[in-house]
Amino acid sequence: MPDARMIPSLADSEMAAAALARARVLYTDVDGTLLGRGACLLADGEGAPNLDAANAIAALNGAGLPVVIVSGRNARQLREMTRLLGWPDFIAELGCVRSYDRGARVVYDTGDWPEGSLLPDETPYEAIERVGAVEMLQERFPGLIEYHDPWHVDRDVTHILRGNVPIAEAQAALDALPLPVTIVDNGIVHPLHHTLVGVTEVHAIHLVPRGTSKQHAVSADLRARGLGAADAMAIGDSAADVSMAEMVGLVTVVSNGLRDPKLLECAAGFDNVVATNASHGSGWAELASAWLAARRG
Repeated sequence: MPDARMIPSLADSEMAAAALARARVLYTDVDGTLLGRGACLLADGEGAPNLDAANAIAALNGAGLPVVIVSGRNARQLREMTRLLGWPDFIAELGCVRSYDRGARVVYDTGDWPEGSLLPDETPYEAIERVGAVEMLQERFPGLIEYHDPWHVDRDVTHILRGNVPIAEAQAALDALPLPVTIVDNGIVHPLHHTLVGVTEVHAIHLVPRGTSKQHAVSADLRARGLGAADAMAIGDSAADVSMAEMVGLVTVVSNGLRDPKLLECAAGFDNVVATNASHGSGWAELASAWLAARRG
């Protein structure tokens, strides 16, 4: 099993220092990264009151440094969140929805789906539902996967579930469907309640059109901004976040993400991944502080 100690510390990495000095945009995950326990900006990983992330957001906004949320959450949630945080752009539904200038321009991505995949007036979300993807997984893995209530509503493209299933086996089952759908493990979550059976470590699990991803969306967003990979960095707590290392100069993992073996396995394939000493929003603030210091330097 990969060892968390193989990922260098943000504070000790010369590579990270150079990347921070050049970075012009930060792509950030939300749950388990920017937010603490209970998806709260003002709480740490244990749920205690904490202002580190809020203060860091204010500092970055004051310096004019752009932050773009890249999340599995839906566009309605992120539109309100970015308004509250002072950020005009976001990437929702694991890269399938890109929104600019507070929703003035919205771009949808269905990846490798061939033309004609959708019925008249059908959304991609409805198409995944039509081919029975969720029902098939629930039948194959009874008690191990369910909708991630209440975050599964108001979605345009992807389905979000929670549980813990063997991803390779689940993908093989999905490959038999008439529409190409990919299953993505988006990291550990701590739902207040669930009806799962025998699941001690709950993960957020997404069903997305094949060919879509956070890294694909980040690459498209960078092109839209006229920037390259070396001009960008990302922060997160899951393997899906670490995969953005293909498209940016630096990926930082908040320390709580180091408990996820899937993240560690993914990180082993990159040399531009570092980790914070602090967890959740305090780890996010650690990166923000380092970015501000590198820009001043």
